[in-house]
Amino acid sequence: MLSQQGSRIEVALDGTTVFAQCRVPGVVPGDLVQLKGDAWNRLVVSISPRTTELRRLGADGRKVKPIAANLDLGVVVTTVTDPAFKPRLIDRYLAAFWRGGMKPLIVLNKVDLGTADELAHARSELEAFAAVGVPWFEVSCSTGDGIEPLREALVGQLSVLVGHSGVGKSSLMNALSGHRLAATGHVNEDTGKGRHTTTTSHLRVLPGGARVIDTPGVRTFAVDFESAEEVEAAFPEFARHARRCEPGCRHQGEEGCGVGEALARGEIHPGRYKAYRGLLAETTGEPDPTFGGFVCGHCGADVVPDGAGSGHRNHCPRCLHSRHLDTRPGDRASGCGGDMEPVAVWVRRGGEWAIIHRCGRCGAFSSNRIAADDNQFVLLSLGARALANPPFPVDRLDQEVV
Repeated sequence: MLSQQGSRIEVALDGTTVFAQCRVPGVVPGDLVQLKGDAWNRLVVSISPRTTELRRLGADGRKVKPIAANLDLGVVVTTVTDPAFKPRLIDRYLAAFWRGGMKPLIVLNKVDLGTADELAHARSELEAFAAVGVPWFEVSCSTGDGIEPLREALVGQLSVLVGHSGVGKSSLMNALSGHRLAATGHVNEDTGKGRHTTTTSHLRVLPGGARVIDTPGVRTFAVDFESAEEVEAAFPEFARHARRCEPGCRHQGEEGCGVGEALARGEIHPGRYKAYRGLLAETTGEPDPTFGGFVCGHCGADVVPDGAGSGHRNHCPRCLHSRHLDTRPGDRASGCGGDMEPVAVWVRRGGEWAIIHRCGRCGAFSSNRIAADDNQFVLLSLGARALANPPFPVDRLDQEVV
């Protein structure tokens, strides 16, 4: 299956593209399907068993959503800048690749746009991924640098391109093919967020025999782990150190933990370890016992109760993002687990400020009182955000109001 629009799907049949009606739920690009009927009325009747699968949790945080099937390679596209390099999102994609049975690969795009410091930072983080067997390529779709080596790595493979909105997956598809296959967009200069130029997944055959599935960009990605053991398996660098751990060790400060000792010796990258703790907390619904708080899923900071006033911290003091875990202090598992973005501030009775959060996964809103150590610059920017785009012409402000 190449792509789907409503109940109709595009299928490769005997070297040509045909269309068929599909009443089988869950079909995705890469699926092998069985057809019946003639050239005038084709119908998909079943899907063959999948050898590999890329999937994520849906917007409700519970339903598993397949993205692509029968893949050889999972390709994470990231950028030096515009939008900013996000290594912890890469961790999540790699975890999903390993869980789904495919080999991972990373593409660092827009290398021509970053500063020397930005490029050095990205390369340093990527070396940590290379240390666990993940190859990476530096490319520029604007100049063409690095495109040919990447194209050669994809030949003979069925690959899927994934990544944050605005990293240039569609531009990469165009560069790999040698002509324009997909529309491209730009990153919003005010928010740093990309526009979704790709709205549906589509499998394309490129010159040389590479088959690549382009997918819509995302801002968060939740992996559908079912146990702590599955989370640990997604971090292969833990394996040889975990042999020294006691049975049931979660690698969160337990006495004699081999993973913790390796972290202290610098043999495990601290960013990778933070990603493990964040995914573990999301999967089990349990707070991290090493600091009594949680790992911010947005910026990766350790969020601790100190300075929160009530001893129960609901949001990160650095970026003010939260996680949709609880509806009352202490239950920690009633929400969908999505990233709660700060969208506004409001003043309660008595002059107390509160942050309004919106869940990026299920859309729910909540409010949290600010804490003494919250980032004051971010708080002020939230307070001024509405003034940046008032719902009336600014030139009316100098007119007398009767």
